[in-house]
Amino acid sequence: MKTLPQPVTKNMYKKMTEINTSFANWLLDFSELKKATSKHFKLFSTLKFASAVSNQTIREVKSKKKNQKAKLFRSFWCGFNNQNLKIEKENGLYKVSFPTLEKRVGVPVVAEIYQQHWLDKILKGEAKQGKTELYEKNGRWFVSVSLSFVPSKPKAQPNKSTTKWGSIMG
Repeated sequence: MKTLPQPVTKNMYKKMTEINTSFANWLLDFSELKKATSKHFKLFSTLKFASAVSNQTIREVKSKKKNQKAKLFRSFWCGFNNQNLKIEKENGLYKVSFPTLEKRVGVPVVAEIYQQHWLDKILKGEAKQGKTELYEKNGRWFVSVSLSFVPSKPKAQPNKSTTKWGSIMG
């Protein structure tokens, strides 16, 4: 999905990406990476940065260092989990909101028909929102949302043992 940020917001996204990339590279050499938390960001920098983003970065760097033997990141896009990114639909338009350097922002997104189908499934609870990434490509900003399907529960079969109050479901 393509976001529609204003020039000021685009600059903030770029700054967030620069800080996040520097932090991710710093974490690769951090001796206590396994114990790292968002509080360790203060060892890296005195800048204000959303703890939700730094926690997600720590999680991903741990994984990439262990599983992919990462040595250096050229760009480490800001990631958000399902707890700190919210998808909404107002007046037929989709909007995502997430924490930034200054405050939480809500950004309208341009979603194609097939993307709207999946966004609606997330909003209805038929799919679960996973990790989301904010990234730039060819001067345009995008939001990538991963999702997983929520298995539909089979309809309960009536239980043969009943009481005065009705059937007991186990």
